[in-house]
Amino acid sequence: MPASLTLLVNVVLPVFALMIVGAVVGRAFDLHVRSINRLSLYAVLPALAFRAMANLEFGDIAAGRLVLAFLLFLLAMAALGFVAGWKLEAGPRRGLMGAAMLGNAANLNLPVALFAFDQAGLDRALILYVATALVMYTLGPTLFGRGMTPARTLRVVAGFPVLWATLAGLLVNAMGITLPLAATRTVDLLADAAIPLMLLILGAQLVRAGKWQPSGRVWMGVTLKLIAAPAVAFGIGLLVGLSGLDLAALVLLAAMPTAVNAVMLSIEFGGDANQLGETVAISTAASLVTLPILLAWLAQLT
Repeated sequence: MPASLTLLVNVVLPVFALMIVGAVVGRAFDLHVRSINRLSLYAVLPALAFRAMANLEFGDIAAGRLVLAFLLFLLAMAALGFVAGWKLEAGPRRGLMGAAMLGNAANLNLPVALFAFDQAGLDRALILYVATALVMYTLGPTLFGRGMTPARTLRVVAGFPVLWATLAGLLVNAMGITLPLAATRTVDLLADAAIPLMLLILGAQLVRAGKWQPSGRVWMGVTLKLIAAPAVAFGIGLLVGLSGLDLAALVLLAAMPTAVNAVMLSIEFGGDANQLGETVAISTAASLVTLPILLAWLAQLT
């Protein structure tokens, strides 16, 4: 069986199967996705981040270079999005830039990284997720909506639980603290629920996200995200000296479809939610084809 087909069956299809379940249930029962998403954001995802950071072995992870490469990637994609959308008005142009920059770092990237590269891949994906989330909740309102005041931005970041859970996990790691068994089991139960819950939520969100009547701007965003972004990430990763799993984790995140949270921020802050929803829906569907091909190539890097 060709490598890309094997990866499609064993890595990508299980992920999309859970998304389909979430979409079917979300459509059938009209779920309040925003409330369920808060369970993920404020409970299970912080537990996953805490456990990963507490148990993380940094010896073979070039964490500093990985984050630096990611930030350079964001700047490069912002520039590409600006140039590609130079004829657009300011608001739609910012939305195109954000759609090209910020991929689905949690719901989709974490399980794919885990299935494709095991725990070592998940560790790197979690580091990049925290970086993505900080950018999403600081720049996201400006990119996808009409922006907000610096004071409100600080409140959003300060109230972001994954950040504090990550810092707590790193502290536990650095000090060599062993948690009581009851605490460890509680964290494990929450963390084990994170990936399946995120996939179910993503499926439920996608059935509401797009109308599937794409404009040229939507196709431009999809092309930038799924084709240009991984190529840019690969070049930047090589430039800063990444290799092996570190380089693969960066390129994999870059190749993820546009984040669903872009739509939520657009709704919250008065942006063009319909156009972003179509970009999210189409890029996610198209990634069913692009991800196995990319993963077959990335396997050669590791």
